[in-house]
Amino acid sequence: MVPSKSVKIAVVGCGLMGSALARAFSAAGHDVAVWNRTPDKAKAVGGGTVAMENLVEAVSGRELVVVSLSNYATSFEVFSAKGVAQALAGTTLVQLTSGSPADARSGLEWAKAYGVDYLDAAILAYPGFVATDYATVFYAGSRPVFDRHLETLQAIARNSVYVDEKIGSAATLDCAILEAYYGSSLAFLHAAAMCKAEGLDPKTFFSQKNSFLGLISVTADAAQGMVENNDFSGNQCSLNTHVAAIEHIVRLSKDARISARFPKELLDNYKRALDAGLGDKELPAVFQTLTKE
Repeated sequence: MVPSKSVKIAVVGCGLMGSALARAFSAAGHDVAVWNRTPDKAKAVGGGTVAMENLVEAVSGRELVVVSLSNYATSFEVFSAKGVAQALAGTTLVQLTSGSPADARSGLEWAKAYGVDYLDAAILAYPGFVATDYATVFYAGSRPVFDRHLETLQAIARNSVYVDEKIGSAATLDCAILEAYYGSSLAFLHAAAMCKAEGLDPKTFFSQKNSFLGLISVTADAAQGMVENNDFSGNQCSLNTHVAAIEHIVRLSKDARISARFPKELLDNYKRALDAGLGDKELPAVFQTLTKE
């Protein structure tokens, strides 16, 4: 993709992700300065980028400053250095450091105090997938600011998604998707462990991935409407039946002498819904017990 104009960009943080972002911007025809607290890391980025040893010089005169550091605490520490905040005034800072919605809100307050336009973002991709069709970046903050930089930002992900003006919304969506990913991954790995413990080749289980992915998809579609309408009634399969199935999984795990921690945690959460009187409702009714401590 050839940009309509070359934009002066600074990328702060030259780890695997920051380096991939910087090279993608440069490959798209932009003028990219890179900075890292360890100068040799900045020099190693290459790809047409220019390594800078002084952060104030790196961000001065840049239209867009993209941050990819280990955490928000490091980001605040870096930007608290003398002269950095003043050098950022009038530019747009895109925070691509992973964090929570609370971190995003703190970032916005800091940016407002120094006259910096601010977008909080979350990238759903490994570094190797940056600038490919497999990369998605979620953005939160001012819609006009996002629209102004959209063409430039698409250099790192064509699928650049504006989520909401609420600054924490990108981090919230990212955490939600990652929870679904990590929880599902732990579930299918535990399932494979059950198979192996019972003498069944795990590849037999993995070959049936469309079966459990299909069930997840159907349940997610049903849950969307039920959550929206706060109505979890139905005639497909009650929570009582689901709990009985999970009890079989816990028993199998114990009998096979593998970790039963994960299915027991599942069982505890589902039983909590039964204790709340939701046993005759559909599976998504568990949602009602997850919205409170």
